[in-house]
Amino acid sequence: MFSKHRGMLAAMLCASMGILIGVLVGHLITPSITEEDKKIIMTYQKLIEDKWASETEETQMILDLISTTNLRNNLKELSRKPHLAGTARDDELAMLIKQRFVAAGFDTAELVPYEVLLSYPNHTDPNLITIMDGSKKVVFTSKFKEEVLHEDDNDPDLVVAFNGYSPAGDIMTQPGVGVIYVNYGRVEDFEKLDKLGIDVTGHVVMARYGKIFRGNKLLHAEQRNATGVILFSDPRGVALEGTDPKDVYPNSFWLPGTGMQRGWATTIQGDPLTPGWPSTKHAYRLDESEVPLPKIPCQPIGYDDARAIMEKMGGRAPPVDWVGGMKGIKYNLGPEMLDEYKNYTLRLQTNNFLRSVNVSNVIGTIKGSVEPDRYVLIGNHRDAWGYGAVDPSSGTAQFLETARVFGQLLKKGWRPRRTLVFCSWGAEEYGLVGSTEWVEEHLEKLQARAVLYLNTDTCAAGPILTPSSSPLIWDSLVKLTKMVPGVREGKTIYDEWAAYHRAKNQSSPQLETLGSGSDYAAFAFYGGIPSMELLFRTDKNKYDISKYPFYHTGYDTFYAVDKFIDPGFRIMQGCGRLASLFLKYFGDSALIPYGLQQLSRAIEENLNKVKDNGKGATLLKIYDKFPLLEKSAQNFTTATAIFARKLDSVKDTLDPVTLRAVNDQLMKMEQVFIIPTGLPGRPTVRHAIFAPSQFDSYAAAGFPGISDLLYRIDDLQGEELSKRHKEIRRHISDLTILLQKASGLLEDFNLI
Repeated sequence: MFSKHRGMLAAMLCASMGILIGVLVGHLITPSITEEDKKIIMTYQKLIEDKWASETEETQMILDLISTTNLRNNLKELSRKPHLAGTARDDELAMLIKQRFVAAGFDTAELVPYEVLLSYPNHTDPNLITIMDGSKKVVFTSKFKEEVLHEDDNDPDLVVAFNGYSPAGDIMTQPGVGVIYVNYGRVEDFEKLDKLGIDVTGHVVMARYGKIFRGNKLLHAEQRNATGVILFSDPRGVALEGTDPKDVYPNSFWLPGTGMQRGWATTIQGDPLTPGWPSTKHAYRLDESEVPLPKIPCQPIGYDDARAIMEKMGGRAPPVDWVGGMKGIKYNLGPEMLDEYKNYTLRLQTNNFLRSVNVSNVIGTIKGSVEPDRYVLIGNHRDAWGYGAVDPSSGTAQFLETARVFGQLLKKGWRPRRTLVFCSWGAEEYGLVGSTEWVEEHLEKLQARAVLYLNTDTCAAGPILTPSSSPLIWDSLVKLTKMVPGVREGKTIYDEWAAYHRAKNQSSPQLETLGSGSDYAAFAFYGGIPSMELLFRTDKNKYDISKYPFYHTGYDTFYAVDKFIDPGFRIMQGCGRLASLFLKYFGDSALIPYGLQQLSRAIEENLNKVKDNGKGATLLKIYDKFPLLEKSAQNFTTATAIFARKLDSVKDTLDPVTLRAVNDQLMKMEQVFIIPTGLPGRPTVRHAIFAPSQFDSYAAAGFPGISDLLYRIDDLQGEELSKRHKEIRRHISDLTILLQKASGLLEDFNLI
């Protein structure tokens, strides 16, 4: 890295040093230096200054200025009305955010529109599940909207319950049969049913929310030839203290029986009609028939309605761990109904439709004073399935307050070293649409210029810091959490974070890589941009639940946050303080503060996990060069250690040219792991080392391509098995080469 022979770089360095030496000599032999000399010295100092280290007063200002009053006011306005993507209220909020950027004194603030394909329900003919007795009399009809339980819930624009991109359909079961309970709808759940001799072909399946992404539940059912899917929130995940009215919203933060979780139900990310390309006005678009959208209807219901269906189901008794929290319900598997309901039929009707609409991102920038061509980005989506007080507006409230605080610094004459980019994303709830289209449009710029993407989708879903990120960010996360006051009783957020993990018998906070599910996905998994998700979630030591109880329902209201989730708005304040410090730390540090050795450790640890449970022996049997992958990972660890030692010895004396070159090396590191054609079978997921699981888009996976290719390999025979072995050999070879290239990137930068 630090070779003495640098060609052009050396010449440039000598020139700059010559000027500086000349100025200093002149200063010694003359009474004073000229104004031009002063400008040269100031320019040199500006190029090497570490503004993060020198500007402690501004750092403290950030901590002091994040206001709980402003956060509360922001959230109240943002969640005042429902704001589904593509609606008038969503457009109003886009304008509000742009105006806030302008008021803060940002250098630019603009709306960036895309024409995309979204999905909506029919409000005049809502989706319904009905049950009819033997005489065709309707004895049960599902609800299509939550009951109004508090004044904050009562808005006629609240969208009726549906799952985005689920098609219109009308499915009728045969009398006395037709519904099968599939637990969470995971791969292992369907495999369990197979072992029990229960085939879902031709039947409607019922799955409870939780464990995996809803789109994977629907896909798994479709792949097994089910005719439709009913999703419900089970009390075991959303009402742990009972389902009586006194125990649920509006009297607590637990979900009442009429709460229905909406959400997109496909594994496609971005606009479905322009995969891999931005959905600009003149872009070529696929026909809807060419897009692999879901083919079977899917509808969410509350647990009150789930009870009315499941209490009529017979068939085999469920495995013990499949029994949920509805009292008096056996959770029978079906498909038969109980004898007293043997003539009953169930009908699933969905009337959803597709529509092309314009959605806008709002992009604001604060131009950097030294490296304006380097970007530190923060993003949060704007749209919601309902009022969206937690998701996403707790993040948006913070986002706006962070923008205001940086505006205050600007008014005092401060500017960041690098350009800060604030991104309000549109249509995230439909598959990360706005962020994906923007990354696709600006991919080359971002890969050349982006230092960090920080996502703050759901700042305050609970009191526990639950971050995930590229391993390059882990050291910074530990450092900055030690600087922010705690949001509960701890001295700092780090102290609270560490105490939470000690209660789980872990010696230190667990540092996690990214799954999917929010707007960092295109940055991290498509572009290879180091990214982080910053959020606070429910205390799993106390309540082991997914998300938060009223997630994506009509009860995600300002009242619920103000009363139960974050009274006093200290969690949101902590999120804002931490997000703002990240912007300043990565925006102002002369040397980009990546933890390179954390990356190499994470790679080796995840490779070891891939080898667990006999998979290492299987891979070696398939490909005798598998040990070369292990060796390349070890070599990368060695290369990062050598690089880190060299850098540590000279980091305080780097000249401007070398500093820029080292930062270039660091910025390109994760992009080395991008496979242009994508992972096997997943062209839009291109990060070969860290990416979401194929079978649960929410979950993180190390070396996901290997895990995907090993899935159910023992079930293959003949030509299919031979083809899979070939794919595995090719992918292991690709990984080996990528890790070798990563080591090569850390060599002296005059070497190729």
